[in-house]
Amino acid sequence: MDGVSIDDQFSKLHPCFPPETRIAVVGGGPSGLSAAYALCKLGYSNVTVLEKHHSPGGMCESVEIQGRIYDLGGQVLAANSAPSIFHLAGEVGVETEEMDTHKFALIDSSCGALKEMNLVEDYVSVISLTLKLQDKAKASGRIGVHAVSEIAPELAPEYLKNEGFPSVPKSVIYGYTASGYGYVQDMPYAYIHEFTRTSMAGKIRRFKGGYMSLWKKLSERLPIEVYCNTEVLSVRRDSSGIKVKLRTVNGEVESRDFDKIIISGAFPFNSGKTYRSPSMNAEGTVSDCIDTSELEKELFSKVQTIDYYTTVLKIKGLEHIPKGFYYFDEFMDDPATIGNPVAMQRFYGDTNIFLFWSYGNSADIQGTEVTELAMAAAKRMGGEMESVVLQRKFKYFPHVNSQGIPT
Repeated sequence: MDGVSIDDQFSKLHPCFPPETRIAVVGGGPSGLSAAYALCKLGYSNVTVLEKHHSPGGMCESVEIQGRIYDLGGQVLAANSAPSIFHLAGEVGVETEEMDTHKFALIDSSCGALKEMNLVEDYVSVISLTLKLQDKAKASGRIGVHAVSEIAPELAPEYLKNEGFPSVPKSVIYGYTASGYGYVQDMPYAYIHEFTRTSMAGKIRRFKGGYMSLWKKLSERLPIEVYCNTEVLSVRRDSSGIKVKLRTVNGEVESRDFDKIIISGAFPFNSGKTYRSPSMNAEGTVSDCIDTSELEKELFSKVQTIDYYTTVLKIKGLEHIPKGFYYFDEFMDDPATIGNPVAMQRFYGDTNIFLFWSYGNSADIQGTEVTELAMAAAKRMGGEMESVVLQRKFKYFPHVNSQGIPT
């Protein structure tokens, strides 16, 4: 609904159920808290968010290292790409800042040499195609990826070749793959379109105090109950309601009753399909944590998630690298190099803290291997390891393949 404010959109909507309906939201990340926000706007007064980690925010986790705030997962937005997010930031008083002083470049993992990118030219080259798809999406009456799922379901290289492009523009590959959405040759173009569409929407901005500060403040402002360090063990549904078994912050197991439930985040995929895993198959993809219908089982069986790692290293000897975001070209094009870092960030120019982003596969490429490969890259570039500060593995970007996306 272009040109219509968020508040105006909500003013035209009304609750479908009684306002006192007991609603559970499983997952306190951006999608879960956004759902809770919408429910409150609609007038629901009994909303409970259940978050298994210590703080809301999900994959928008921010941490303090040596007195500075670092974003480990989601961290930036194009200025005009997410009006709803910026609306929320305005409501809760979270400020943003531009990242004009951050350099974006290629970096050679064999020596640390920097190389400029054709960032503007590459994105300009797909503007006409992006606009054409946007027009088709508007005509479909759908939103997001769903709007182009039947228009651009083919794998990205095939789709672009049919549209007259010899290959996927390099800067699109760098941005997409470094953001944790997978290797472009594996993905339906519908996903790449959504990425390029939002990437073109103005200057890059970040949230002061870290991305997690937005979701933390939102959770505190909303008239809802938020339980952190609370793991959902099972969900059982019948005609009388929903029973949720929880492990609380004290380690105790208890049950809570609800009328409705919203599942957000990776749940219920306890042992689901992992992107690029050599053992990936369709068996056992739906956890028995939740009772599922045959239709739900069929839908869930098509979904795979990405093991995406953030590894934070303290390194001496790379002081010559300015603050910025750097792409490892040699690890972007070849999925056989999975585990090696696809990107590196030096967020503050006066520290020796570096963030590396890598893909795993839940089999032979996991945390230890990912850390060792990041350390090896840093050493080849002339760095001397001081310490491994931390590592996070995110179960990221639930998605379907080219055959599954039209449905």
